[in-house]
Amino acid sequence: MTDLAPRPLDGLTPSPAAPAPGFVHDEYRHVWTIARPREAVWAWLCDPSTFTDGQIPPYRVEFLPDEHGPGDFRPGVYNTHTGPFINFAGVIGEVRDGEYRDLPYFYGSYAISHSLVRPTRLQFWAADGATPGTTELTLQVDCHVRRGFVGVWSKIMGLFWPRFGRWCEAQA
Repeated sequence: MTDLAPRPLDGLTPSPAAPAPGFVHDEYRHVWTIARPREAVWAWLCDPSTFTDGQIPPYRVEFLPDEHGPGDFRPGVYNTHTGPFINFAGVIGEVRDGEYRDLPYFYGSYAISHSLVRPTRLQFWAADGATPGTTELTLQVDCHVRRGFVGVWSKIMGLFWPRFGRWCEAQA
């Protein structure tokens, strides 16, 4: 059983824990059963090209290289997903090989408008599925959302994220 408890940020506080006045904390969670072994799913999930290739301009995903090497899924690597109406900028947090990956977002990140949705964290958990050769992949997106916009935001998340599992199964 995978421990789905959010991990501490080890002193890293890129976004305030408490929502600003008029905002509420929102968690969107989705679980997929992927018909691929966990090692293949994890390799796909931690390959920067999974997120950088195929972006439709002007959308772009970047991983900044640092003194330790190219930008990839290592703790401390800066990452941003930008384009019209989005700026999800953060730094890779904890990575437990084959199990867990954390991406806390910086204050100032937004979806649609900073006055509507402020993403704070993206987490993935991977575990062996109930059937041999399958993987249970769990995603959680944490945001501070304007109180009156939560229902709309939930619908947007419900339209966007389900296809991620299909992409993973097709490409992993």
